[in-house]
Amino acid sequence: MQISSYAQSLSMRNSINTIQTQLQDLQRQLTTGLKTDSYAGLGDSRSLVLALNNQVSASNSYLGTIQTTQLRLKSSMDALTSMNGIASELKSGSLTSKFNLTSSGQTDLQITAGMRLSEAIDLLNLNVGDRQLFAGKDTQTTPVVSGDLMLNGDTTRAGFKTVIAQRNAADLGDGKGRLTLSTPAADTVSIGEDVAGSPFGFKLSNVSSTLGGATVTGPTGSPATVDVAFGASLPSEGQSISLDLNLPDGTTTTVTLTATTASPAAAGQFMIGADAATTATNFQMALDASLQTEAKTSLVSASTVQAGNDFFGNPPTRVDGPPYDSATATVAGTANDTVFWYQGDTSGTAGNNFIATIGDGAQVAYGARADQSALSTVVKNAAILAAVSYTGTDSTEAGAYSQLIKRTGSSLNYDNGGQTLQGVITDLGLKSSTLDTAQTNLQTQISTSKSVLSDTQNADEYDVATKLNSLMTQLQASYQVTSSLSKLTLVSFL
Repeated sequence: MQISSYAQSLSMRNSINTIQTQLQDLQRQLTTGLKTDSYAGLGDSRSLVLALNNQVSASNSYLGTIQTTQLRLKSSMDALTSMNGIASELKSGSLTSKFNLTSSGQTDLQITAGMRLSEAIDLLNLNVGDRQLFAGKDTQTTPVVSGDLMLNGDTTRAGFKTVIAQRNAADLGDGKGRLTLSTPAADTVSIGEDVAGSPFGFKLSNVSSTLGGATVTGPTGSPATVDVAFGASLPSEGQSISLDLNLPDGTTTTVTLTATTASPAAAGQFMIGADAATTATNFQMALDASLQTEAKTSLVSASTVQAGNDFFGNPPTRVDGPPYDSATATVAGTANDTVFWYQGDTSGTAGNNFIATIGDGAQVAYGARADQSALSTVVKNAAILAAVSYTGTDSTEAGAYSQLIKRTGSSLNYDNGGQTLQGVITDLGLKSSTLDTAQTNLQTQISTSKSVLSDTQNADEYDVATKLNSLMTQLQASYQVTSSLSKLTLVSFL
């Protein structure tokens, strides 16, 4: 007959089961390193762990966006830095180039400009990670056409050279820059614009005169005219008259004629005749020659630059003709008749067309577009230099070339204001710096969150080992007591 208490035995067995369950849990903690294998086991910390895990996941996603964006920014800045080098080279060349033609009818600077144009196009067509960097939101379209198509066009579409030729014809007219010379009276010369409101040729801006005995009026009327009427008292040697003329590209030039008694009169002079009528005739002939010279130099160069402004606009514009030498308006080119040099996205304002989300409620607009003024200026001026050629037989060509490179140099120096290429590079650099800061903050945030998660979820190996040893000791003691109780009988008791 056993004398062990049923209640004692049952209690001891329950205690052993509890200890075994605790041992299993501690062994699991030691193996997995986690306090629990379910969120439910975290108790009140469950919501905190879920929130922190979501935060870490979101932060890692933002870091991925930042890394991708940084690659695009660096590639863009590298490309634009190279373009800035092209601009500097052509600008420096424009300041020092001489009119020494090669067999191609161009100077060394112009030949270099053609090569640099191709390089600039390649840079603007840069593709990184199957994404065009300078096409705006149209990331799968190559933004800039080839240099050959840009300059020469094809069988159905006019290229830049054709647009220049048509613009030059429209601005030069019959050779005097669309100005007319007439003699409403024997002693009077009238200088007038040929058509009111026309965008082509010279535009009369102002006149100043020291000619004795001459009455000068204008510019007045529409189209504007200037009248020079010589009187009985004739001009004296050295007295002069100057016409200020506006040019198509927004610049100005001045034609000055000086009275002289020398025969024949030199360029820029008119001979004082025996009377007013003869002096008026001499003045008209000298003015005709001076206007033609000015038209072949400053006007044709300004015309070429304006053709660049027209062609590299969006859309390109060109002279409404034929005929071109008497045209009175421009017309927008179409994709069927004119090469569109830029093929990318044209919506909105060029630049900062991409948006990167780099944090909760934090976004950065970034990027540059090929048709952005600072970028297209380099392409345009390289194309202007590359598109023009000379015969080497006209004495005015050296002057025309000098006027042309003066304008390209000024344009590449961004003398007209606006954002510069270096400004775009700096802006991209600032965006990159913003991303660096955001990346550092996110990494710190992730580190902090993981630290809290570790404290909340991870088991302390030392603490677990200590508890295991303690429970093992308890379990061993419990087994010994149970064993003793199972052997306790009346006989052994007596």
